[in-house]
Amino acid sequence: MKQNIKKTKNLLSPPSTGSIVEGKVISKEKGTLIIDLGAFGTGIIYGKEFYEAKEDIKKLNIGDKILAKITELENEDGFRELSLKEVSKYLFWEKIKEKNEKNETIEVKISGANKGGLLVNMEGILAFLPVSQLSALHYPKVKDGDKQEILSQLQKLIGKTLKTKILHLSQKENKIILSERRK
Repeated sequence: MKQNIKKTKNLLSPPSTGSIVEGKVISKEKGTLIIDLGAFGTGIIYGKEFYEAKEDIKKLNIGDKILAKITELENEDGFRELSLKEVSKYLFWEKIKEKNEKNETIEVKISGANKGGLLVNMEGILAFLPVSQLSALHYPKVKDGDKQEILSQLQKLIGKTLKTKILHLSQKENKIILSERRK
């Protein structure tokens, strides 16, 4: 899980809300995960944050090192509240930005379709592949541009894996537009 992440390193300047911190799992109980953040104190993942990441948390053992994002500096019990989901999003965006900068091909599985194109779920972020960006092989050739027939043709691609590149990327808008035609 280690990547090029700007983590709080200077012991003189404590982390702030939104900082990515590394810690070690010290307790795992029903609905609560306690993380030793070293000089930065103790972190906790519980409530909604716990349940949103419970599949990832199931895989963790006492002593495992993890990255988490600080969502609250200090709660009423003195813990730093943490999020695994937020750090997953952060890591996803870092990875996708790098792929875009390197103009890398991304294999995506089509999860839905509408009259304008295809939908792809990329680790919880919905990406869009417009009809105009489909390759000649997948472009719906429909007589008279009948929108219902176009949709019907596009729905046949649901579940298929396509090779795409990023056409537009905006983390701020949570938007990814893909192209199968872009070289």
